[in-house]
Amino acid sequence: MTLSELLKQLDDHAVEDAASAVQIAAVRSALIAAFEQAPGHPAYRSGIQGAARLVADTWPYESELGALVLAFSEAVRRDIAPHRTTDTGAAVE
Repeated sequence: MTLSELLKQLDDHAVEDAASAVQIAAVRSALIAAFEQAPGHPAYRSGIQGAARLVADTWPYESELGALVLAFSEAVRRDIAPHRTTDTGAAVE
């Protein structure tokens, strides 16, 4: 899923989600700020992480859109995070 697809999901399914309109608007705003940056830019990652923190801290557990935001944030974190390895080349988390 791309960030633009995630934003579309937020727009298309906001009415039926467990999160309130105010909660969705706050997360959408953070994601829009990230969207305006290049994917490799630190502000891109920071905006997505900020949106994920809002979801984790304030959204109802039952929110399907919240689960999407958290999954997207995790995918971005894994893709952009510097890869560390041991002497033998094994990945380090």
